[in-house]
Order: sequence, then structure tokens, then C-alpha cells
Amino acid sequence: MQKIYLLLIACCLAFAAHAQKNGSIKGTLLDTIGRQPVASATITLLKKKDSSLVTFTMTDNKGYFELTGIAAGGEYRLLITHVNYHNASRLVTISPTTPNTNLNNIILHDLTKTLDEVVVTAEAPPVTLIGDTIQYNAGSFKTQPNANVEQLLKKMPGIQVDKNGTVKAQGQKINRILVDGKEFFGSDPKIATKNLPADAVDKVQVYDKLSDAAQLTGFDDGNSEKTINLKLKQDKKKGLFGKATAGAGTNNRYEGRFNVNSFKGARQLSAIGMVNNTNAEGFSFMDLMNFTGELNRMQQNGSGNISFTLNADDPVAALMGSGNSNGIKTIWGGGINYNNIIGNKTNFTSNYFYNRYNPYQESVVQRQYFLPDSSYFYNQHSTSDNLYNSHRLNLSADIRIDSFNSVKISSSIGHQETRNNGYSSYETLSENQQPANQGFSNNYSLGHGTNFSNDVLFRKKFHRKGRTFSLGLQTSSNNSESNGSLLSVNHYYNRHPSQPDYDSINQRNTISGNLNSHAVRAVYTEPLFRRSLLEFSLGSSNTKTTSDKITYDYNQQNDKFDQLNPRLTNNFENTYGYTNAGLRLRTKRKKFSLAAGFNWQQAAFKGKIIAGTKDSVIHKTFYNLLPSLRFKYDFTRYRNLNINYAAITNQPNMSQLQPVPDITDPLNIREGNPDLKQELTHAVQLNFISVNPFRNKNLFAFFDLQETQNKIVDDDVVDTLGVKHTRPVNINGAYNMTGNISLGLPLRLLKGTVNFSTNVGYSKTKQFINAVPNTIRTFTLGPTARFDINPSSKVDLSLSAGFNYYKTAYSLQAALNTGYFSQQYEGAINWQLPANFYFSTSFTYTINSQRANGFNTKVPLCNASFSRQFLHFNRGELKLSVYDLLNENVGISRSTNQNYIEDSRVKNLQRFFLLSFTYSLSKNGLSQGSPDGGLKIIRH
Repeated sequence: MQKIYLLLIACCLAFAAHAQKNGSIKGTLLDTIGRQPVASATITLLKKKDSSLVTFTMTDNKGYFELTGIAAGGEYRLLITHVNYHNASRLVTISPTTPNTNLNNIILHDLTKTLDEVVVTAEAPPVTLIGDTIQYNAGSFKTQPNANVEQLLKKMPGIQVDKNGTVKAQGQKINRILVDGKEFFGSDPKIATKNLPADAVDKVQVYDKLSDAAQLTGFDDGNSEKTINLKLKQDKKKGLFGKATAGAGTNNRYEGRFNVNSFKGARQLSAIGMVNNTNAEGFSFMDLMNFTGELNRMQQNGSGNISFTLNADDPVAALMGSGNSNGIKTIWGGGINYNNIIGNKTNFTSNYFYNRYNPYQESVVQRQYFLPDSSYFYNQHSTSDNLYNSHRLNLSADIRIDSFNSVKISSSIGHQETRNNGYSSYETLSENQQPANQGFSNNYSLGHGTNFSNDVLFRKKFHRKGRTFSLGLQTSSNNSESNGSLLSVNHYYNRHPSQPDYDSINQRNTISGNLNSHAVRAVYTEPLFRRSLLEFSLGSSNTKTTSDKITYDYNQQNDKFDQLNPRLTNNFENTYGYTNAGLRLRTKRKKFSLAAGFNWQQAAFKGKIIAGTKDSVIHKTFYNLLPSLRFKYDFTRYRNLNINYAAITNQPNMSQLQPVPDITDPLNIREGNPDLKQELTHAVQLNFISVNPFRNKNLFAFFDLQETQNKIVDDDVVDTLGVKHTRPVNINGAYNMTGNISLGLPLRLLKGTVNFSTNVGYSKTKQFINAVPNTIRTFTLGPTARFDINPSSKVDLSLSAGFNYYKTAYSLQAALNTGYFSQQYEGAINWQLPANFYFSTSFTYTINSQRANGFNTKVPLCNASFSRQFLHFNRGELKLSVYDLLNENVGISRSTNQNYIEDSRVKNLQRFFLLSFTYSLSKNGLSQGSPDGGLKIIRH
């Protein structure tokens, strides 16, 4: 009986709860032109007291809507939005006595009509999904005064900005940032993120930008880029805006920068400049030398010197002191960007940029190498002082001939100069810490080079929808030249009595290289059935590279470098070309789209090497059938899944193929392998996006899985003297997986948001040491939680905590398996004080553990600033800043994915104070966006 009573009570409570939620609101939307019904408008019901979401719906084809199940006894605000109309808002009260409300005909005003009264023009959610584009409302993310775009992006869920300024969105690297859909100083993302002011941005849009040719057909041709588009506020498009900063500090530190922007209609004119010795990078280092061949032995790596090739299209992360936040750097840079529509048919873009980059670095490296039955140790102390100068000019004209034909011409020219100076001392120790060898090396080189590229793309649309034709022609030319010197002395402890204990290298060399290439690609699409397209493509490419190296040894008899070293003198030329033909089918339905096809490829490589009196000719031909697949499924308007698959080839380069030993470093001898095969990688990408703009919840997930056949790895042989001989070989069974998951949730009680994210990775590869295979498995995991809280309109607080866990297992010696942690805790406060004073501080505490002795360092990094805004419209700001207040900054890192475990420590820039003045340029002192992304009121 007691159970029956409880059941009756529960039913009564449920009925009462249902009775309390029996309110409803209904109505009809009409426009101002002929009072026609407005379909597909979003109707959102919010609680009046805190604007929290209650429910939402959309109008039908007759403009009718109805919301039911509304709790009685509350005050609500009904928000009505549509892309073609001004927003409207109504206050509604649902009471027990009058639970039903009929708003009858609500009039929406067309966006093209200017109103006389004050109207609500926007109430944008922080994050929303528009087609394939993730859009962030910049006003919803509060930043400190005079913040740049990079500081704005750091607060957005699903976007990560690392300490080097590299931006990732949903786990993928951002390769290009546009401003109102147009290039901003070319393809360098950092120029926009580090130089544009955050308060100029209205929306941040993230999407995959198709290439110019693919935009015509709708097929992704494999050249798409993860892109951010910055939509500026309307008042920034009608005049002058920007900032200028100058500052000086202790320890002879200085910093200055400016950006001036004048936008009017389609015209965009921007000028930027910077100079500092505070490591404040304002651009990427993308325009250094593109030497084709062996170049610039500038630093010690492993047992001695390495040679490398610089690519003018990629950041130089391989260079000591660049591509990371370690070391001490002096940076100059500046340029101008101009975009406009010429006449009615030509979209013209142009930019010029100059940078001067001078990194200085001191580092300590400890390594433990693996052998099949033992191990040995390597220690290194090195310094480098390098200088890079680069000029780059980009020009592009997109000409619309008529409504069916257009041509785009893009040209780029660059000139680079380098000076590299590096010194290293090193030693190799046996497993029981007995010395095997020790020595030092001093490298110096000067180089210069130029590069030119030109792309022409013709596009044609036919009268039948979906029928298109495009023809692209690409040409490029690079030439480079460098002069270098190498002085190295090595002492061997266990040499045979017939061999000397010491050897030395004292030589100079000259290297010159040239590269010329051209490619042509034609694409034709034909509509098939109602919702499908068939794509045919045909392409051809040819690249010719030549390199000439001459090395002279020091002649003690005449004190000159005139003894030709035939073993280190070589000349080679090679050609690489391919022909491919492809067929793909694309179909699009209401819920999903699919594109699938294949590409047949013939690739040929031919090279000739002359080294001393020995000639080598290499000829390789590869045939491949490369499938591809792209699938997208839309669960709802704000939730979708993308799956991409592609087969990708990677050809061995000339240095990996040429069977000529490189004995520049007698402790680290490399030799090519003419029997190498090309790599074939099967890559699958999964991208899931779920956004709830009404509840401010979002979920982003990205996974990249790769399996590589014939992967090129090192085969090392180490002798008793500690000399390593390396030769590349092919292996199968190499895997790599990376993933990133990000979940954003609102914290209404704390007036903020919380973002949980994690990156995960797994890789399996194999290398050889003394003919014994060493399978290396690496697992990484890095969860992070970040809280962004705005307890009041004058205070914003951010807190984050995370760790990175690394686990590496070696089949060669399981006893040397390693796992280590890196923990990081961060906090930041921006506080607006009375009388326009501002206080900001940030604290980062990094804990490194389970590493070699001397590298388990805890690094507390504290920065703070105190500033005041003044002058008319608060255009002036005087700021006192302190960097690394505790004077503890040092760079610590570990690497475990090779046949060794490496720990490194780099000397970093430490404590200094800086007093700076910033002046803001603006047409007026008013901003149309509220700092919290809420209602924006505009008077017409």
C-alpha cells in the first residue's frame, strides 16, 4: 500500500510539473514589402533575467511559429532573427492565468531599409556553424586594451595558439589568414595575428579554403588549406585605423611596431613595421634561402655537422633559433599591402615585405644512443649567431573577362641573404662513461639567392550548370650561391696504434644551385544526372635541379686554401617529372555529399652525380593508382561529420639516392641508397563538428591516421670509435595517428566558459642500428582544461591546467623504454581600474619530470603590466611591463622518437622591464560592438 501511495504522489507531482509548463507562444512574421510571410526565421525564447535559453524553433513557409511547454510564472524575451531582416525582440510574460500568448503579425524590416528609430541589429551567439564554416563572434571574447588578433584567438574554443604563435583550429594547422576574404601580406598567418588589433575584428571564420581551380568545380583537388577569415567591423572599413607603439627598457631592451590600415569599399591599404630585441615575432620566417643541394653547415647535430636544404615556402623550424620561442632574437620587419578592384573586372592584390632576423642561441644537449647489446652517450655544448635578410613581392590579378570566362595571374619574387656562424664542442662516452672521442667544430657561411614563381589559371563556365573547364600553368625558378668554411678537430681514444689519435678538417667550399620547374593541369567537369558531377583531369610536371660543390683544403705550405678535396667536390643534376590522369564523381544530397575517384600517376626520376673521378647515374620510374574519397554527412544544421581519404606519394630526394659518401663530418658519415623506393602513404582524416549556438556549447573532434609503405628511415652502423655511418632504407609497417578533441561549455553562474581539450598521438616506425631493427612506438596524451570567467564587466580571468605525457618503447632495448611528464599551469587577469587604469598579469608554471639529471627543471614564468589610457577617446596608452619577473626562464625539451633519447636546455631571454607608449588611430572613438558580444545598438 505504501508503494501505491508513493506512486500516486509521484503522478501528482508529475502532473503538477506538466501543468506548470503548459504555456505557449505563437505568431506570424510578415515583411514590410507587401506584408509577405517570412519563412525560415529563427525564433529564440530567452529568460529575461539572465538571457539563458529556454527553447527555439523556426517559422514555416507561411511565416507561422509556435513554442509550447513553457513554464508559467516567468518573464521571457522573444528574439527573432533572419539573415535578410533586422532582428526583432518582444517581451512576453507567461502566467498561470494567461498561459497562452498570441503575437499575431510581427513585422520584420528588410536589411536594405534604413530605419529612423533605434533598433537591435545583432545578437550573435559566441560560436555558430554556417555551412562548412565555423564562425566566432569576436565581441563575445574579451581581451585587454590594445590586444592583437593572436590574443583574441587564444580565447576561442577549438582554436589553439602555441608559444611560437602557430595557430591550430580543430587540431589542424592554419596555413592562411584572410582579411575580409582577401590576402593580407601573402600567405603568412602570423603577420595578421600579431599585427592586426583585436578590437577591429567582428567575426572570425574558420573553413577549408579550396584552391582557385577547385572553387570553380567544387571538387577538392588536394590543395585546400585550413583558413581563417577575419571579418572587420563596419566602422573599420570606412576610414583609418591602427596602432603605433614604442618602448625601451632595462638590459638595453627595446620594442617598436606600427600598423596603419585604410579600408574603403574594395580598397584595402595596410602598412606595418616592427623592430625589437625582446623576441616579439611579428611574422614567420618563410623567405630564407632555397638552396637546391647541400648547403650551409651551420650547427652541430648529433655527432657533428649536418647539411640541410632550406625551402622558401616553409618556415625554417630546422634552423637553430628559429621556429621556436627559445634563444634571444633581434627582429626587424616591415611592408605594405594593397588590394583593390580595378575597373569592374579586375581584382588586384599586392604586397611587399622585408624581414631581418638575427637569432642567438646557447644550448646543451645530452643523448643516450642505443646499440643492440649496449648504449653510449653523447654530450654537446653549442652556440650560434645567425642573420637572415629577405625581400618578398607578391602580385596577383584576377580578371573577369565576361560572365563565363576569367583568368588569374599570380607572381612572386624574392631575394634572400644569410650569414650563419656556429660553434660546438662535443664528446662521446661509452656505456661505462669512458671517453671514445671528443672534439669541436666551427662553421661559417655566407649565402644569397633569388626565387621567382608565376601561376596562370584560365577558368571557363558553360551555359549548362556544372559544366566547367580550367587550365593552369605554373612556372618557378630558384638560384642560390654560398661560401662556407669548416674547422673541426677530433680526438679518438681507442684508435689502432697505426692510426693517429687526432684528425682535423680545415676547408672552404663554394656551393651553387639552380632549380627550374613547370607544371600544367587541365580539368573538365560535366553534370551527371540531377545532383552529380563527373570530373576529368590531366596534368604534367617537370623539375630540373643542378648543384655544384667545390671544396678546398688548407695548404700549410703556402697558407692558402688551394688543395682540391675530390671526395667533397661533386656536381649533380637531376630531373623529376610526372604525368597523371584522374577521374572523380561527386554527388550531393540533402543530408550528405560524396566525392570519390582515382588518379593514375607515372613519376620518373633521373640524376647524374660526378664526385671526384666517379660518375653515378640514377634512373627511377614509379607507377601508381591513387584513390581518393571525401564524404560529408549533415546530421543537423549545426552538426556534421567529414571523412577524407587519400593516397599520397613521396619521392626520395637526390641526397638520399646518390651513392657518394658525405664525409664532411668524420664522426657522422652519410651515404645515399640508389635502390630506394618512393613512399606511399594512405591517409584518413575524420572531422566532427557539433555547435549549439543557443546554449553556447560546442564539440570539435579531429583525427588523422596514416599508414606508410616503403617509408624511408635511417640504417646506422656505429664502430668502436663512436663513428656513425648512416644510409637510408625502406621499411613497411609505419603508422602515425594524431587527434584533437575540444569541448566547450558555458558557466552561467560564473559568467564564463570552460573548455576541455586533449591531443592524442601514436606512432610506430622502425630504424636499424648495427644491422639490428629497432621498432619504436611512441604514445602521447595532453589533456587541458581552460576556464574563461568574467565576474564583472571590468575583470576577466582565465585559468588553465594541463599535462603532456610521453611514452616511448624500443624493441632493441626494452630496459631503456621511457615515459615522462610535462605539466603546465597558467593563470591570467585583466582588470580595469578606476580612472582608465588597467592591470594585467599572467603566470605560467611548467614542471618537467622523469628526465635526465639536470633537466628536471621547474620553470615559473611571470609577466605583468600596469597601464593607463588617456588622450581624446582614450587613444593613448602608457604601459609599464615586466617580463619573467622571477628571472627563471629557460627552454627544456626532450625527444625520444629516434635511436636515442635526447634532453636539451636552451638559454632564454630573462627578466627585463619595459616602458612603452601606444597611440591608436581611429576615425572616431566609438565602437559598434559591446565587449561582451551582447546587444549592439546602432542609431540610423
